[in-house]
Amino acid sequence: MAKNVFTKGQQVSLQSRVGLSPRTPTEFTVLLRLPDNGGKPQYRIRNDEQGHERVEQGSNLELIETVKSS
Repeated sequence: MAKNVFTKGQQVSLQSRVGLSPRTPTEFTVLLRLPDNGGKPQYRIRNDEQGHERVEQGSNLELIETVKSS
């Protein structure tokens, strides 16, 4: 379950895009964790470029690894 815990500000992508429009953004920022749905964590996420917000279960989110330059 720990792999589905995200914090505000983290960059995530959707693991599954089944049923989504091809125009749906691919990268999102975690805004907040919502109450669990059936024991599963869910999050409000937002794509800043398009202003697109949605709610997704943590199991469908994947952390985007960022490379920090020195």
